Amino acid sequence: MKTKFTMMLTLFMALTVQISFAQQKTISGTVSDENGLPLIGTTVLVVGTSSGTTTDFDGNYSIRAKTGDVLSYSYVGYATQNITVGASSTIRVTGN
Repeated sequence: MKTKFTMMLTLFMALTVQISFAQQKTISGTVSDENGLPLIGTTVLVVGTSSGTTTDFDGNYSIRAKTGDVLSYSYVGYATQNITVGASSTIRVTGN
């Protein structure tokens, strides 16, 4: 009886963890200036968390976030932009 209960509890916990991870997805995209040139080293943060990344040499980035999270894009000399994650897994940003 105790073994069944332990097994059922373990299965329940595994499913709960899977559901919580399933809500997050990988968001990727590019950050460029108004002329289409990549902005290297742009900081991309998930607002309210410690999760963040920077863009590579081609202005590409990839970050884990869930629908409804706000991504903050900042680069020296450009206004910070905040974009809410929707259904799309790709977000392209143009600095202004």
